[in-house]
Amino acid sequence: MKIRSFFSGRNRRIRKKHTRPVIMLKGEQGKKLRRALIIAGAAAAVILLALLLRPEPVLMNSAEIANVWNNGVLRVGLRNDVPGLAENGTGLEWEIAQALAERIMSNSDDYTGDIPALEAVEVTSMSVGAKLRDGSIDAAICLMPRGANAAYAYSRAYYDDPCYILVKPGNENADMSKLKVGCIQSASSSNLYVPSGATRNLLFSYYSDYKDSGYDTASITGYASYTDLFDALDKGQVDAIAINELMLNKYGEGRAYAKHTADIGTLHYAVATLSANSAIATVADMMLSEMGY
Repeated sequence: MKIRSFFSGRNRRIRKKHTRPVIMLKGEQGKKLRRALIIAGAAAAVILLALLLRPEPVLMNSAEIANVWNNGVLRVGLRNDVPGLAENGTGLEWEIAQALAERIMSNSDDYTGDIPALEAVEVTSMSVGAKLRDGSIDAAICLMPRGANAAYAYSRAYYDDPCYILVKPGNENADMSKLKVGCIQSASSSNLYVPSGATRNLLFSYYSDYKDSGYDTASITGYASYTDLFDALDKGQVDAIAINELMLNKYGEGRAYAKHTADIGTLHYAVATLSANSAIATVADMMLSEMGY
């Protein structure tokens, strides 16, 4: 008997392949799908970028933040002699220091809030650089001009302090290139930055910009104190003095002066740390941004 193959001849059945629908990315049919894929990819990229651009969790795992946690406090150099900004344990700089300390310490698993997060270390313009360098303080919030020295890392500015040229009344429009000008002398060295010389630095930069107009820094005289500086103007030892607004408000009361029309610039104060401890400055920068600075 002849046995016919099930798969042969007319009785052979054609087996259909069961495949997934073909996804079309080309042409008009694939237009909507292409658009959806692009939108989904863009959304994923935004989410990934947002995660990558959130530095605070990474910063809180840095060695310098861990050192602060181990100490149990954030040690901040603060002044106590700047009316309106840092005086008698109050003022804007003290408020920023307290907020920064709580921001950092609250991320520590061991912090309960039962003890102060801030250890305020009183400094002066002459001592703050040394205390940063020897590790006595973790950060300085004490009239530190932003970007003034490469040894430090800075936050964004929290206060703008305009600088003026003061003259005797009636000399507001005098030719500055012909004036003898006094300022607080610089005490900085190659190893140590002293911020009290910041106004002098602005003045020298101004003279450099106008050197072709006869401005010569040889006509600038440095003084050790603001009292000496104002006395020199009163006695006619100089024709003008350069001073920042905060120190003018502190030392200028009762003095006779007028503001010259020259604009030598503005000091922008920021939270400063050693450049090796930049994580603290970066956290301060993020915090100040959230505070609207």
